Amino acid sequence: MPGNDEEPVLPVVRITAHISKPVPEVWNTFLDPVRMVQWLGNEITSDTKKGGFITFRGKNAPTNSEIEDTWTITEFSQNKAILCSWSIMGVETLFVLRFSELAKGTLIEVKHGAIPLSASRLYLPEHWNVLLANFKSVTELGEPAVRFDYSDYRPLRITRYDPKEVRQSVLIRAPPSLPFDVWTNPEKLRHFVRAPKPKVDPQYAGIYTWWAEGRGPVLFRKLVPDKEIEFSWVYEDESETIVNVRFDPAEDYTVVNLHHHDFRQPEDIVGYDIGWTSVLSELKLVCELGESGIMRYSDWK
Repeated sequence: MPGNDEEPVLPVVRITAHISKPVPEVWNTFLDPVRMVQWLGNEITSDTKKGGFITFRGKNAPTNSEIEDTWTITEFSQNKAILCSWSIMGVETLFVLRFSELAKGTLIEVKHGAIPLSASRLYLPEHWNVLLANFKSVTELGEPAVRFDYSDYRPLRITRYDPKEVRQSVLIRAPPSLPFDVWTNPEKLRHFVRAPKPKVDPQYAGIYTWWAEGRGPVLFRKLVPDKEIEFSWVYEDESETIVNVRFDPAEDYTVVNLHHHDFRQPEDIVGYDIGWTSVLSELKLVCELGESGIMRYSDWK
């Protein structure tokens, strides 16, 4: 328990990613600064050893005024683990990355704590999810899934001039029928939205529920096979909003365009921008690799 002068902390972030490559290759790719520019930041400076560091900058780097742009390496075990400190809200937090051999590849496990309670609206579990999904995509597909733009990411300093809608997109190297099927097939849907028993009634006004009632999708408002879906969204005490997903063909590929709108004020969209980026990054992995390979064992409520 924290002392009287210490800020309470959030649950430890724990996420794993299955990479279909041997440990030495995954390790070397993860620490390669040339490859880091595809999933960690646009400008990378690194000295990967005990006492070294990894600094990431640029519009796609997970940093802002509350999140430091450097991982300081405190422990380093070749092909096994890295322990780093990362300043969040001015507090030195610690995370460990473990690389374990599997029968078919490598398991990367991230554990990150103790993160101050004041950082809850930074949604760090989602950011780790996106980082690992992009790393897996870079390693297995040769390109990132969806890079998040941190240029204007300041969820703790919202103004009335900030957007009241979310727009995200992802390129899927498959015809529209595949991502449409993944969005509307309950057996496939659960693999990228972490929903154990989604309910899908594929018709206008049909039930479309991923989680518990009042925590996400509600009903289909539109459903055009292989082209478009639209559904209502209610999360706890938030007002109802609308999510539209289009599956636009681009030669032999598909651009999935997501538009979440009808938010009443900018504060209401905090978490949805990075949240939808996380969902779309896993959608690409499911469509192109058959599974996302990402498992999350803790969420911030």
